[in-house]
Amino acid sequence: MNVYRLAGMLVVLWLSVVLSVARAAPVDQAYQRARDTFVQTHELAVDPAVVDAPWVAVPFDQVPFTYTFDEMRQRWPQLMRGLRLPFPSPEYLKARYSRFPDLYRDLHYQDHDWQQHSENVLEVWQAFFRGDLRHARDLGNHYGGYARVPAVLAQITYAVYLAPSQTAKQQLLQQVINQIQRQAGKELILPSDKAMLADYCMYRLGFSYAVARLAEDESVPVILTSNYAPMVINAATEMLAVEPDHPLALALSSSLEANVVRRVGKAAGKLTFATDTRDAEQAFGKALKAVDDMAIVRYEYANSLLYTGQPDAAKRAEAQLQKASNEPALYSMEWLDRAYARKRLKEIQSLRASGMSFARFDRKRRKFMARHDANLYAVTGKPFLVD
Repeated sequence: MNVYRLAGMLVVLWLSVVLSVARAAPVDQAYQRARDTFVQTHELAVDPAVVDAPWVAVPFDQVPFTYTFDEMRQRWPQLMRGLRLPFPSPEYLKARYSRFPDLYRDLHYQDHDWQQHSENVLEVWQAFFRGDLRHARDLGNHYGGYARVPAVLAQITYAVYLAPSQTAKQQLLQQVINQIQRQAGKELILPSDKAMLADYCMYRLGFSYAVARLAEDESVPVILTSNYAPMVINAATEMLAVEPDHPLALALSSSLEANVVRRVGKAAGKLTFATDTRDAEQAFGKALKAVDDMAIVRYEYANSLLYTGQPDAAKRAEAQLQKASNEPALYSMEWLDRAYARKRLKEIQSLRASGMSFARFDRKRRKFMARHDANLYAVTGKPFLVD
């Protein structure tokens, strides 16, 4: 072969490789950025003896929340009016398991019976809805894949509202955060992928909510060194960038910024994390316009009013908690959301009767939790009352 012709071919080959890498690099970088959004700078050690200890049973009649598969299918838009997760149909699961091989390999039963896979996922949702939270967690982890979504929700719900100690609450949440991080790595999605919008939001909603609940009563040095606030705010911001009217994302984003202000103050929050309490009213207004019958949105609104020291905060918070206490419950988590709103209402009524400032009340409450390792968010325990 002519040496010049060979040289020319090598140049063409080299250029094609260079151009291919150049084209791929931005996409690879985008996927890396998506992966980095779930990276933690600090993890709590998870003790199996704590997270696998017997779980407290839900304190309500499960019959009203026991749905058949057909009932779940028919009522799915109403059940998901806040979470906005898609129905796990055979077609939905087939498309995702086919696109993401690592997600398919996570399945316990690796076959192409998509109808059965759909029913497996629905079985876990069924357990979660009725309040059989431990069974939902264990069964979802057994099935794998998208069955892990209701399993994660079951564990978050239990950790926040039923775990008997602050230690158990935090370790259960850390275990969930680790799992979301691994699962999101199996299904990396770019924000520009419109077909995967709900999935993109799903991981960020679970991640940000779990981290927020883990960090909400930590000391300021721990919050700062663990990078909790940026992780949560960034995840919520990413959600709102692609779905600006997502009701729980709106409520979560505003409540997270308010919690930063609660812990570090308005000036430091604005300087360090660019928090802006002026946007909270508007965000909660949009969230309540989208879903005006969810206790969690109203009690997050109440807490945000208190955390940011809004005018007449305690009075306005009490009014929101009164409404939250009377909201309907369609399934287990909503019942527990409402139960916590009722418990929080008693705390704020006690605060108003005492004449104490919210900042002092909040410090006393956090000290009580630390001293007694108490999860004061657990609905089965007594509210924190002051004289």
